[in-house]
Amino acid sequence: MAQGPQRREPRRFEPPPWEREQFERLERERARDVPPARPEVDPSAAPEAEAPRAVEPEPELTARRAEPPEVPGVDEMLLALKAEEPPAVESAWKFGLIASALVGTIGLMLVIWGMVALARSAGSGPAGIMGATIMSVMGGLFVGLAAWMGARSLKQRGVL
Repeated sequence: MAQGPQRREPRRFEPPPWEREQFERLERERARDVPPARPEVDPSAAPEAEAPRAVEPEPELTARRAEPPEVPGVDEMLLALKAEEPPAVESAWKFGLIASALVGTIGLMLVIWGMVALARSAGSGPAGIMGATIMSVMGGLFVGLAAWMGARSLKQRGVL
């Protein structure tokens, strides 16, 4: 019977040569900080080995553990940091007004061109009328979008 591909053992992590010294130093620090192993108790030396019994924690201690530790002054620190930071959208209203003016101008041009095309294409058939109407409607939508963007920008600024 044919055997399938054999699994290789996972490779052991080896740090890159330029970081090897830092890894070795970290290993030495970890070895120094490891607490000594618990000494094994000889069962024959103990007079009577009691069965371990469940110890019930005091209710006051469990209530204290359930609450997260309070750090004094965290709210004040966060408020001070918020005051130091510049507002994220301080000048966004300017961009909104500029963009709405540009979109509004394009929309007005489309409406005017659509009306002119509609007046010129009165005798040319339904294709000219349809094209002029579509151009006018798109221009109207652009003007509406510009009005909405301008109003939102001014609301953000606090004017409206």
